[in-house]
Amino acid sequence: MLRKIILCAALALLIAGCGSDKVDGSPDKAILAYAETVMTGDSPNAAAAGFGDEYAKSIRLAAVNGFIESMTNIVPLGDATAQQLTTIFFDKLKGAVTFKAKLKSDGDRPIVELTTTPIDYAGTAKAAVGNDDLMALLGMVGQLKADGATDEQLKANPEVQALAASAFGKYVENMTFQAEKTFAVPCDTVTVGGKTHWAPAEGKALIDFLTGQ
Repeated sequence: MLRKIILCAALALLIAGCGSDKVDGSPDKAILAYAETVMTGDSPNAAAAGFGDEYAKSIRLAAVNGFIESMTNIVPLGDATAQQLTTIFFDKLKGAVTFKAKLKSDGDRPIVELTTTPIDYAGTAKAAVGNDDLMALLGMVGQLKADGATDEQLKANPEVQALAASAFGKYVENMTFQAEKTFAVPCDTVTVGGKTHWAPAEGKALIDFLTGQ
């Protein structure tokens, strides 16, 4: 939870208005690049949006954090397992979602309409009921914790981590998506690494829309 709070605070700082006269890119390109980075880990439109590596990394962290945290609520994940699942998550979405961004209104606080197929969170959770590896993982972790296993011991247990990677990997593979929806995104300026560009004024709201929260 602390990690999530820190990331949200970091995003809030990044999304604050900057007051600079020169703004790189355009609002529609920025929202398109932001959404693509949230869902696939990168974006071919990042340069056109004015995004630098530091900003793109902050988006990736904020996006995947919720997914990884939901998994760690079931079992603590070692760094290697978390990285493996992050790759699986982004690879799944790269072939499953497309985006359209259109400038709805211009001005000091432009609004961009983003159209895509968000993750169907409820449908994906329902599909997980038939995930045998997940059921086995729950049983294994429950027994080990009852026997006194600590979080660090679970992270270092190769059998637990292998089953976690398989169970959560199947969860991602069975992920479903909602019908196409459009979301109005108010924009503001942000400065990172000396570069000023457009960004969603409410980054968390956009991430929640994309991930079906």
